[in-house]
Amino acid sequence: MNLNFVFKSPDHLRYENGRHVAGPHGGAGRAVKVEPNINGCEGYNIRGGDGYIVTVYNLDGNHPLWQNNVQMTPKPMKITSQSSDKIVLRGYQVQAKSPFGWVDFNGADYGLSIFLKAGQIDKCVLHMHDRNVDIEYLKGEVIFSANEPEIVSLARKANAQYQTEQVTDGRQLLIQIYRSVKADPGQLRDVKDFSALGTSFLMMLDQNLSDDIDTLQMMASISYLCISKAIQNDNENLNFYKDRLLLLRIGHEPFSYTVMSALGLADSFFSIIPPQMTARDAIYKMEIADLELNPHLYRQIPFFKERKDEFDEKISRQFFMPEKTLDNVIKSGVENHMKLLDYLENRVIKEEDVDF
Repeated sequence: MNLNFVFKSPDHLRYENGRHVAGPHGGAGRAVKVEPNINGCEGYNIRGGDGYIVTVYNLDGNHPLWQNNVQMTPKPMKITSQSSDKIVLRGYQVQAKSPFGWVDFNGADYGLSIFLKAGQIDKCVLHMHDRNVDIEYLKGEVIFSANEPEIVSLARKANAQYQTEQVTDGRQLLIQIYRSVKADPGQLRDVKDFSALGTSFLMMLDQNLSDDIDTLQMMASISYLCISKAIQNDNENLNFYKDRLLLLRIGHEPFSYTVMSALGLADSFFSIIPPQMTARDAIYKMEIADLELNPHLYRQIPFFKERKDEFDEKISRQFFMPEKTLDNVIKSGVENHMKLLDYLENRVIKEEDVDF
């Protein structure tokens, strides 16, 4: 069962302590949305790639308090049991954002049962366990979201395995992802979860899956492309910038060849400054832009603070001529990011060329 759907219900029943107390209402439209956790869940301190997000919408109008049609705000959940006729999801202990910062939230108070008939969704029941309340959403229209390529689910599994230190299994998945993209780069057009895929290619570099410079250049370039696409879709997610900064460090040498091509540096062979050094400086500026525009990273992570200090020293002695000021360096870094993303989108996604 593809748990990536919207279940539109024309009416619902309410049960308290197992007793039917209300409904049907003669029309009380609701929509239950279940989707994979790709980029985490707004309002909760969780990482992407694990479990699902459940949201309930009111199809009859806006909520009187928050003035939109969200009936139940998004809740992160995981599968607790699964059979041919029923899939049960339940929340778990997480941290939730509040006016006073992050606070503990018992997501296990919420759950969802998805009932199946002949492999099709028949009804959904929302559980509010702390109140012994069940809301049964009656059968209606089911809209499934388009499936993403298999490489996306493989990437999510690989990322999850590395988080739990199952390195051997994770390496095998990374190899499978690499071979799949190499054989059919056209599937990247159907990817929506660029973050998971970009992280997987970053891990390929981190795990030294190859010592061939062309292979490493492909890995670094695909990682940069996917992570930058994720940033383009959600430019407030600090984890994406963190991964891009790590990519620019780990994959610096192989990625510099892509930078030379994207910025036209290879054409300036007879320039006073070798193109390799110009590419190096271009990558430095991209790092500086990401660090300076996302200060929480270097304030919270010592590695990035050390990197910022190194760059501050370079800028103080006007290392990045002709840019003399930090603002000018940041501007150049942002422009480089835009040029690299445009170059890789055209080459990799539109032209399906991953032979670096």
